[in-house]
Amino acid sequence: MDEWGPAASLARPTPPVAVLTSRRTASAAEAVTIAFQGRPNTRTFGQPTAGVPTANAPYQLSDGALVVLTVAREADRNGRLYNGPIAPDVKVPDTQGHDQVLTTATAWLRAQGDCHKAF
Repeated sequence: MDEWGPAASLARPTPPVAVLTSRRTASAAEAVTIAFQGRPNTRTFGQPTAGVPTANAPYQLSDGALVVLTVAREADRNGRLYNGPIAPDVKVPDTQGHDQVLTTATAWLRAQGDCHKAF
C-alpha cells in the first residue's frame, strides 16, 4: 500500500469558501454542501437544495426486482442530521438567474480580508 506521507500545512487554514446551491443540488451534491456546514469563514448562496441528503443502497429481491432503500442520513461536522432541503445562508431569488448567485457569492468572497483578489 502506498503511503501519502504528511500533508503540507496550509498558508491559510480556513480560507473563505462560497458554496452555491439550487433546487438541482441533490444527493451527493447535498453531501458536499453539508460537509461545509459549520465550517468557519464559509457561506452558502442561492436556493434551497432538492432535499434528499441521504445514502441509498440497492437490494435485489427474490423475484428479481430491485428496491433502493435509504440507509443513512447526512450529518455535518457538528453532528446535525439533515432531512430535507438545505436552506442557503444567503437566498438569491430564482428570478435573477444563476449568474446572480455567482455574482453575489463572488462579491462576498472579494469582501473577505484574507481572500486573494485573483478572480
